[in-house]
Amino acid sequence: MAIKEPPPRLGSPEYPRMKAALMQQIKSQAKRDHENEWKEGGPTAIKLQRMTRHRDVRSGPRLYNLLERQAATTLAQLRTGHCGLNHYLHRFNLKESPYCKCGYGKETVEHYLMECRRYKEQRKEIHKEICGSLGKWRIKLERLLGDPKVIKHTLKFVKETARFKTT
Repeated sequence: MAIKEPPPRLGSPEYPRMKAALMQQIKSQAKRDHENEWKEGGPTAIKLQRMTRHRDVRSGPRLYNLLERQAATTLAQLRTGHCGLNHYLHRFNLKESPYCKCGYGKETVEHYLMECRRYKEQRKEIHKEICGSLGKWRIKLERLLGDPKVIKHTLKFVKETARFKTT
């Protein structure tokens, strides 16, 4: 009579794993990978990390759940820089140049919201509203895209400039 091998020990590589245990392991590994990628930081991660460090700034569901879907989409595009501005579109050869039509730099989110001369009047208007309600004179990009009290003004600016309208 042949001697039987003992069954594999729990946790050994030969031990058959349950589907739920495998799923949990996969999710844990994905979470670790995401955290490492966030810490190493590509250009978008660095911008978002800088943005979310400020006291009044919110992110994730705490921010987006306060907004309607279209507003949340626009805000997410602005926060990541993945929007219909020339700097982004030029990367995919959808625009000939990354530069703004105003002639004063690349059309990035920061340029559009804070510097572009084409939208000077709309910017003045929201600046008055923001400074009046918050009592602050200088508004940073992080606040424009992360502070729930300020975001409504940012979205108003986007709507008034009609820069993202598709005809």
